Amino acid sequence: MSDLESSPAEKKPSPSKPVEKSPADNKVVKLLEKNPLGMTLPEMAGGIRQLKKIRTLRPILGEAIKSGLVMPVSQRAGHTVYRLVKYLGPR
Repeated sequence: MSDLESSPAEKKPSPSKPVEKSPADNKVVKLLEKNPLGMTLPEMAGGIRQLKKIRTLRPILGEAIKSGLVMPVSQRAGHTVYRLVKYLGPR
């Protein structure tokens, strides 16, 4: 062996993998856990005119629906009401 080759014990540490967000890290899930009765997207954002917050919450909400944590259940004042799946019991 030459000096240029490194032995297996001298390997450099591999770069850490990006941390995958757990479902509990989802903002929408945290907001809905505070209110298990269900909320609309404007209610989660804190009011109908909070468009900036609504825009940031919308993709997070879509991600939560795709992963099966949140479910649209009804309509209130023209907006869809979302609930956490764990609060929906057997029907």
